[in-house]
Amino acid sequence: MTYGQVASAAGFPGAARLTVRALWSGVGLPWHRVVAAGGRIALRGGDGEEQRLRLTLEGVAFQGRRVRMDLHNGVPRRRTTRPGRRKRTTND
Repeated sequence: MTYGQVASAAGFPGAARLTVRALWSGVGLPWHRVVAAGGRIALRGGDGEEQRLRLTLEGVAFQGRRVRMDLHNGVPRRRTTRPGRRKRTTND
């Protein structure tokens, strides 16, 4: 799954960079399972190496330096409302 896909699914299309920040600031989030567009590992140095190692240990296939997105692209259902908001009903 890419950063852009996560942002879109959360109701914030075009907010891929915000997704990166959220994943890095959240404790216990599976940050290593989200990659840049086209399956590219965008993290530099040791962080990128750690991400690739974690993905490899989970059985993710690579083609060169990119994740095989045709095999490993799980796309969540898109949200219909933004987080923290709910749809109004006639009972409200």
